[in-house]
Amino acid sequence: MTETHRSYNRQAQNYERRWKSYLSHTHHEFLQRIAVYEGDRLLDTSCGTGLLAGELIENQLPFGSLHLNDISENMIAIAKDRLPDQANIHYSQLPADQLEQLNDTFEQIFCLNAFHHYENQIKVVKNFYQLLRKGGKAVILDWNRVGLFRPINRIINKVVPEIIDTRSDREMTNLLSDAGFRISKTESWAYRYWRFYFIEGVKADEASG
Repeated sequence: MTETHRSYNRQAQNYERRWKSYLSHTHHEFLQRIAVYEGDRLLDTSCGTGLLAGELIENQLPFGSLHLNDISENMIAIAKDRLPDQANIHYSQLPADQLEQLNDTFEQIFCLNAFHHYENQIKVVKNFYQLLRKGGKAVILDWNRVGLFRPINRIINKVVPEIIDTRSDREMTNLLSDAGFRISKTESWAYRYWRFYFIEGVKADEASG
């Protein structure tokens, strides 16, 4: 069990209360930028307590199925309590660099507030590409290690037990491009002392279409 796994198991019950403002902002920004289509098979790579999944359902976005993955069993337990028990919602507990074990394909892969915790980020991005259908999208919102957030990021890295390996928006686009993605959207912004990016990559098999 990694320190990130242990940490999120410990903080699962207080997670939403502790990070209420942060979560409200990032989820709002994410939902404003995505489009979900009828029948889409979605994968949330680090679903946490199921907040995003609950918002997708509340907003009646027309997905076909929703696969929720998280390394923390305590976070997944909260997600299961929050969400309806229905046949098109599935769960797994895998590190992101082992997601190829799902042996499935998706129209969209969502990664919200989590990429900086992944150890083998090159393998993670390759997994995203492998798991997507032709023309599918990897959609990522995370910390942007630029400007004044660089020293703040170093402080965070020293005081928390979890793995912190933050990328800048340029580094993230390069990771996706190197894995074969065509970058279709990229945005960056500031919120309080945080810096964020939103990046969408299309599986290049159908990029020309």
